[in-house]
Amino acid sequence: MNTALPAMEQLKLLNQNLFDAQDQTTLPHLSRQLAQQCEEMDASLMQGLIDIRAAHIGLQAILNLLQRRDEPLLFSSEEAAALLEPVQQRLRQGLGHINSLV
Repeated sequence: MNTALPAMEQLKLLNQNLFDAQDQTTLPHLSRQLAQQCEEMDASLMQGLIDIRAAHIGLQAILNLLQRRDEPLLFSSEEAAALLEPVQQRLRQGLGHINSLV
């Protein structure tokens, strides 16, 4: 398959190839390609969801930390950015996995 194409486009092409197949001997090969593409898409989607969920949990933890404080917060914007950087990285990874599918 052409890995430059998004996974959904590759899946559409494989599906079309299955419909267009006139030689019955090519069906097992196309079927294996289709199964492999589905597995790769599933893995990418699952990893994307894991990363986005981890980012969500990180944001919840930071919000809880900020909301439960009785005294004013005394940290710099650099320190705040340092707290949010891992969350942003995880979110970016998750979205990258999902975006690679479309």
